[in-house]
Amino acid sequence: MNHKQILIIDDEPEMLNSLEKILSHRPSYQLTLVNDPKQAIERIRQTKYDLVLTDLKMKVHSGMDILKTALGKDSSTKVIIITGYGTVEASVEAMRQGAYDFLEKPFTAQKLFDRLDRAFAADENRESSEMLSPSGQSFEGIIFKSKQMAELLKLVQRIAQNNMSVLITGESGTGKELIARAIHNLSRRKMNPFVPVNCGALPENLFESEIFGYERGAFTGALRTKPGLLEFTNHGTFFLDEIGDMGLNLQVKLLRMLEEKKIRRVGGNEEIELDVRIIAATNKSLESLVEKNLFREDLYYRLTTMKIEIPPLRERPDDILPLAEHFLQTICLDNAGDRCHFSSTAEEQLTRYSWPGNVRELQNAVNRAYFLRTSSKIEESDLPLPLKKQKCLVNDRVLTLPYKKAREMILDDFEVEYLTHHLKSNKGNISKTAESCGLDRRSIHRLIKKHQIMFKE
Repeated sequence: MNHKQILIIDDEPEMLNSLEKILSHRPSYQLTLVNDPKQAIERIRQTKYDLVLTDLKMKVHSGMDILKTALGKDSSTKVIIITGYGTVEASVEAMRQGAYDFLEKPFTAQKLFDRLDRAFAADENRESSEMLSPSGQSFEGIIFKSKQMAELLKLVQRIAQNNMSVLITGESGTGKELIARAIHNLSRRKMNPFVPVNCGALPENLFESEIFGYERGAFTGALRTKPGLLEFTNHGTFFLDEIGDMGLNLQVKLLRMLEEKKIRRVGGNEEIELDVRIIAATNKSLESLVEKNLFREDLYYRLTTMKIEIPPLRERPDDILPLAEHFLQTICLDNAGDRCHFSSTAEEQLTRYSWPGNVRELQNAVNRAYFLRTSSKIEESDLPLPLKKQKCLVNDRVLTLPYKKAREMILDDFEVEYLTHHLKSNKGNISKTAESCGLDRRSIHRLIKKHQIMFKE
């Protein structure tokens, strides 16, 4: 097994323990946990780590101090910064100083694993190629076999070197952010930040101040001038996910930035010049939103200088088995390294299913099947319930499960997305989150623990 040495630093013992509990599920990770940043700096100077996961704000030394020490010792060390609400711009600055990525609280265990997987992907190209079926291919972390994806990725290579705006469309779970990151990584901007922002994650007033920044006194509580994320993305790529959720007021400001390459902070008069490439993504029809006057037509045409449409998984069935095999061998490697495989009937069920949740649903299905299996072979009976009888949600297998387990299988994804949204909107405040959700504090804490959502109150 190829072990990865990971140093985790946080001066709050509770957060450190939570990170250890989550990451210890992967035997391939060798964890070193330190709650004293000064001690962590000494360890970095003495020991080689594959990855450093550090909180940004700590009492003695900051995450920036950790970053400088790690890269000074070995520039190949990957550093991921964990940031709380309102400190994203500092994390983006850390990326400009050499950090690999940043992770904003609240975040789920799955999102944490996704970040680590992405960080180690470049180092594991050899293992990844071995995991693929003989006919599968990998490009910038994207697994494919179909002609549709091969043509799409050729287009990605052609447009990456240009500075044109790009709109990526496709259903949820098709991998729009992966395509956006591939464009960035293949471009001349690859050494500068790639900053993803979900347009539906925050109320419009908070979203505006986060993106464009604000001047001191611009509104109640604006006690200092704060640059926006666009400023910290200068010379990099700004990824606006679910841009169809952006309000009309923000659309006007974004259009002006695209046309004039300048922005103004909230409450400010000074124009700030920017060199930022915009990549947007949506699972909605922007054309329909334009017709309903919910999206500006002029902004739509600005964003669609180049349009990339990712086909749903059901329209590229050749990709299903290479992706499933990749996910299966990855989880095998992370859990003691024992290889397992799909039976022929399981493979038939995988290719027959329409995958309404696309690649994300396929990955979840493979992960569940791995833990349900009773041997080294995944059988048809191990696959999650929707694969059996696609036309009927409440099928025979669901009816055999206890009510709570059946309900959890359907509601887990909803609970994570819903709770994460409200925690972000309420800056991690449990009382306000409970009020906005119509639940009590105990229920919120129970859901946070159930889904291992990381945040700071």
